Amino acid sequence: MTEPQGVPQFVSWQIALRDETLTEEQMALLQEMVDEGQSETLERAAELLDFQDRFINATEHMYGF
Repeated sequence: MTEPQGVPQFVSWQIALRDETLTEEQMALLQEMVDEGQSETLERAAELLDFQDRFINATEHMYGF
């Protein structure tokens, strides 16, 4: 069975960045956040994505709860 696309295969963006286990696409996402001024560093971009994953529930956000 294959994993759903767009779903990270790790628990933490920060840990995956530190351990150098991110895919090229995932690294490109972090770099894009830096390039667009959403974050100052790759590490900070990873921290922001971890925050979103932990505190913004996608289902609740989608339905406006």
